[in-house]
Formats: sequence, structure tokens, C-alpha cells
Amino acid sequence: MKNPEQMSKSVYYQIADQFEVSAIYHHNGRLIFRARPYRDPEQAVATVRKRLDSAGFEGRFKEDVHGMLISVKELPLARRIPRLNIILFFATLLTMFFAPVLLSLDFSYFRLPGAAAERLEFTVALMAILLFHEFGHYLAGRRRGVLMSLPYFIPAPNIVGTFGAIIKSRSPFANRRDLIEVGAAGPLAGFIISVIALSLGLQQTEVILTESGAGLTLGDSLLIRLLTWLFVGPIPEGYDYVLSPAAFAGWVGLLITMINLLPLGQLDGGHIVYGLIGRHQHRLSRLFFAAMIVLGFWWPGWWLFGVLVFLFGMRHPPTINDARVPSLAARLMGIAALIIFVISFVPVPFKM
Repeated sequence: MKNPEQMSKSVYYQIADQFEVSAIYHHNGRLIFRARPYRDPEQAVATVRKRLDSAGFEGRFKEDVHGMLISVKELPLARRIPRLNIILFFATLLTMFFAPVLLSLDFSYFRLPGAAAERLEFTVALMAILLFHEFGHYLAGRRRGVLMSLPYFIPAPNIVGTFGAIIKSRSPFANRRDLIEVGAAGPLAGFIISVIALSLGLQQTEVILTESGAGLTLGDSLLIRLLTWLFVGPIPEGYDYVLSPAAFAGWVGLLITMINLLPLGQLDGGHIVYGLIGRHQHRLSRLFFAAMIVLGFWWPGWWLFGVLVFLFGMRHPPTINDARVPSLAARLMGIAALIIFVISFVPVPFKM
């Protein structure tokens, strides 16, 4: 056991909502919790056993006259290899790289000069953004004793080759401070890499004469307009600019960050707002849900996100100790994330 104190904190949060823990011991590489179930013992044991198994721990339960002894041991790394995560990661790399082919089923795309290099640039840039975003959550969770899964990347046959990635919390949040820090760490990390990719890519952006006809136009946020003005300069009337692969990856990264920061349900924004204002979060969720319905008349994608949020629930579950006031550092972190949401917001991300 490399860090008994960190492990005991992590495992405690797996147990605390099911058992009242009265003592914690460390013996022969195991943590032993003396605990008493709040409710039906069989249900509590089943719930905690499932959590421990999925988080890479072995849990043993033994009843005695004082309640229950829970013995926990971390499984060897060989037994915790996340095969599904690895498979999805490489599948997403492939769908990102081959996105134009998957959409058109025209394999002649890669005969174009520089096509392979452009796809590689886009794939590396976008995957870096997603990795920083998800591992921002993961490392913040580990720091606060919240057990997090490794990221599950989602391959998709769409314009960018992915629906992003998700990471699951495998233990309850102890308080609103932890909720803000874990919720905000991902968007903050992904935002930084997105801005770097967009800034570097805009320096390679080509300004062209606007042509009539069908085409896909990407929406602008306040931040994108500012960066375009800094790195491309004023665009003459009758002209437009075409994003380089890295700049397009940065644009997609900012869009993903903005969507994740919507203050709805258990999105990152939902975590942050609940951490800041507590159970009043559901009122703001309803307001933004109504706004998404209205915005859907300009871009139907908002309706899709609205349906998903509605199915998974707009209310955020409480933490173990909602009464603990978040620290100033956590509140500033949450406010910074909400500012990023405002300057990255794009009402109509795509239009023809």
C-alpha cells in the first residue's frame, strides 16, 4: 500500500453513505473499518462491494457483536487493467483520423496533398485537449479522495470523429468544495490546451475570397472573435478565413468545454453551480433548460442535449456534507470556470 492515508480517505467515501465508520486500522497491507450499517446490512454490503470491485479494491465483510468489520485491499495492477478504456481510446483515435472518410465513404480523400498530415495534426491536437480535460477531473478527484474511473472516450462517425469522453465518479463527494474542484479542474485544463491549439492554428489560417454556394460555417464566441482579431487581423468584406486543423481542434475543444459547463444535472457546470449555491442549483437548471429549447429553433443540436439532460435528470444529488462552506480558492476556481463558459458560449455552433 503506497499511501495508506490517501487510500483510507478514498475508501472511506465509498463507505460513508452506507455505514457509520467508528474506527480505521491499517494492518498487513489492508485497511480495516469498524462500521455499523445505516440501513439493511445486506443492501449496504452489496452496494459497497460493487463500488470497491469497480474501483480496483477487494472488500471482505465480517459481522460481529459491535457491527461489522470491513477489510479492504488494493488489487494488483494486473487485475485492474482497463481494457475497455484502452479499446475506446484507440478506436477514437481512428475515428478522429478517418472522420472525413467515415462521413463521405470516399477513400480518395487521402490522395489529396497533405491530407494525412492535416488529419494527424487535428487528431493529436483534439486528443490532447480531451486528455487534459479528463485527467484534470481524475487528478483533482484523487487529490480530494474521490475515486474516479479512467476516461471512456466515445468514437463517433461525425465531423470530428468523437462525442468526447466521460469519466465516472465511483464514490460520493464529501462536500461542495470537492465538488467544485473536481468539476472545474477538467474544463480549466481543457480550456488552456484549446486556447493554445486555437492560437497556434490561427497563425496558419488562410484568408480566402467568400464564394457563394453550400458550406459549413462555424459559430463564433467572444473568445474566438478576440483570438481571430489578434492572430488573423481584420477580415476584409467579401472574405472569410478557413481554420487550420489545429485551429479547428481548438474550436471543437472550446465547444466541448462550453457544453460541459452548462449548469445542468451532473455536467461539469452542474457540479460547479451546485458547489457554489447548493440545492438552489435546480432553479438555474430549469432556466437554462428553457433557454436550450428556445435556442433549438436556430440549432436543433440544443434539443438533443436537452433530451439527454432531461433523461439523466436536471437535479444534482447532494454531497455527504452540504453544510460545509466551500473555501475561497474553490469558489474562485468555480467562478473562473463560469467565466470561461460565458466567453466560450456559441448560440449556433454550426450553420449551412
